[in-house]
Amino acid sequence: MKLESPEMLYLLLLIPLYALLKYLLKAKGGLSHSEIRSIKLMPKTWRIKLMWLPSFLTLLAFMLFIFVLSKPAIKETEQRDYQTGIAIEMLVDISSSMDMNISYEGKKSTRMEVAKKVVEEFVAGDDNKLKGRKGDLIGIITFARYADTVCPLTLSHEALVYMAREMDINDQPNEDGTAYGDAAALAAARLSQYEELMDQEQGLLLTQSKEISSKVIILLTDGENNCGLHLPMEAASMAKEWNIRIYTISLGDASSSENIKTKEGNFKVSGQLSEAEWTLKKMAESTGGIFRKAHDYDSLQAVYTEIDRLEKSDLAIQKYSRFNPYYTPFLLAAFLLFISAALLENTYFRRVA
Repeated sequence: MKLESPEMLYLLLLIPLYALLKYLLKAKGGLSHSEIRSIKLMPKTWRIKLMWLPSFLTLLAFMLFIFVLSKPAIKETEQRDYQTGIAIEMLVDISSSMDMNISYEGKKSTRMEVAKKVVEEFVAGDDNKLKGRKGDLIGIITFARYADTVCPLTLSHEALVYMAREMDINDQPNEDGTAYGDAAALAAARLSQYEELMDQEQGLLLTQSKEISSKVIILLTDGENNCGLHLPMEAASMAKEWNIRIYTISLGDASSSENIKTKEGNFKVSGQLSEAEWTLKKMAESTGGIFRKAHDYDSLQAVYTEIDRLEKSDLAIQKYSRFNPYYTPFLLAAFLLFISAALLENTYFRRVA
């Protein structure tokens, strides 16, 4: 416990003076009686023996009042896990080809539904392989012929997951296509400008926006770039200039593959890549990312698990102490003592003079 105004304790020196004054005033009082010998011989009752109690309680009350004036405070030490987060833009293909079926837990499901499921698990965790990206800024951009922002970079992962669940395959024929070059360029621009935009908007600055340790784009597609204003390698060049890594995932049919070993485990990669897949591979490698191919739920989850392990947030522990005012119990006790003394002095221990 700490006293913020310890100098107020000097007022305790007034307590002896108060007690002395009380005693002197008591000595002056009395009653006239012709014979006091018989009174002295009378046995003392418990009331007489405890006549000092109200005065004592009053002295305690004053002492507690003075202690309250010294502003007592108790020390509280808190520990907080602090993460320097990662900013991640997740790019998801919603072209018509994402309506094709792939294996999902022994059943058939569309590529779109499987992609949504794994994206949700990557963000929120699945209580198994994926632990979730708590503390990271995450945004979602979908693309077919055009790139659209489904959710801007945010720490509100519950809202982001809800929006991810609402993603659907493009059903407009005139908007079908695959423009992941535009989507990657948009994502790179958003990541590069995020901190500057947050600085300019009053009241919207997040602590984590100043502590972005790395910026990442995760691009999921099942086709080749066939429309848009930006070529894939042009977008990759922008990302490289702004120190943004791109991880590319090709979600297609099962094909001949070979095992590769990494620090994160064994993964299957297609032995012969198509021209579209070579482009995705070059995009990733030119920015320091990786390219992986998936053909079902398990392989897609394995890719996101690998990325999750590669992109780890730095965790630090902060401890800080603060002193909170702690006078209520003492103040309450002082009032109770004062009231008790007053009641006793005017009832059981009432003096005639």
